[in-house]
Amino acid sequence: MSNSSEDEIRFGMDMQRFKALGIIDPRSKQAIEAFDHHEFSSAERLFFKLWGSDLNSGVFQPGQKIAERGEHAVFAHVVISGNVETVDAQGKKLLFGPGSVFGMAEGLADVVYSWDAIAKTVVSTKFIPMDRALREVRRLNPGLKGICRFTTMRILELKAPPATLS
Repeated sequence: MSNSSEDEIRFGMDMQRFKALGIIDPRSKQAIEAFDHHEFSSAERLFFKLWGSDLNSGVFQPGQKIAERGEHAVFAHVVISGNVETVDAQGKKLLFGPGSVFGMAEGLADVVYSWDAIAKTVVSTKFIPMDRALREVRRLNPGLKGICRFTTMRILELKAPPATLS
């Protein structure tokens, strides 16, 4: 995460590392070898696995709205390439780049988006269906489920755990 201006906070992964290693397709032989022989952070490993997963993909054009304030999250989006800007009712902006996930906390808590998400560039995402994510979270051991509950509460600034994660 880095600040790119006073009113915009940026989230994302440095894709230059993957490009420098020649990783342009996460399922290629070269990518698998790089994954096995280089040290990657846990965030880079998770991104790599999601990037190469069989989750459905979507492509959004610049200016296209991906999520709208007041809607329920049907999918969480993992940004694979491009940049997505979210803007809340007070004008606070967040910029999500590759490796970022948006909509997961809202979906897990079953609350509506408090922001609009708009593609700033051509954006490719992987979709995580929220019904599937909720089923999986409910099956987690108490420790991992607690991490999901705590993270969701922190992101959404909730005072109490959402009923969906109790």
